[in-house]
Amino acid sequence: MRHQKILLFGLIALLLLGLGGCAKYKITTPLEQSLNTTASWRIGEIRDGLPSDMDPEDKPDEFNIMKLKNFLKEELEKRNLFQETGLASSDQLEVTGNILEYKKGSGLVRALIGFGIGNAVLTIELELRNRTTGKTLFAGNFKQTVSDWKESGEKCFKRVAKDFAKALEKQQKKLLKGS
Repeated sequence: MRHQKILLFGLIALLLLGLGGCAKYKITTPLEQSLNTTASWRIGEIRDGLPSDMDPEDKPDEFNIMKLKNFLKEELEKRNLFQETGLASSDQLEVTGNILEYKKGSGLVRALIGFGIGNAVLTIELELRNRTTGKTLFAGNFKQTVSDWKESGEKCFKRVAKDFAKALEKQQKKLLKGS
């Protein structure tokens, strides 16, 4: 009996370490110089990079994409990385994205079956680029999963936006600290 408890405790500890160490994103283009905080910016196009043979019903609709854009705008504004937002042609910086993986998931299935079945998943490549030069300043692949039956799949969009803004802010602070 004692050996079973030790084995169970060990397995739980390994599981927690494995889950805690998993990055939810991978930076593909790190920020090389600090951003101009007075630059104007906007949220640009979020494209569907999902397989063309995927059923349109299984893809995110325009409403979800608009929510993602709003979450991105909120998270970036919250961190005060830029001074102005807008859609004028003089915008210098733009955040764009390409959806690489998407599963709506089902809270009911998550509750009834569990084991990852019914999870909502979103993987998106997000980038901040200079519209004038076309240069990508910062980019990464951001992934989120909702496995709790009490949460909606919409949480994936909110968490991805938060991860993007946090990663950008972290790199900006690191560069400003080094200056």
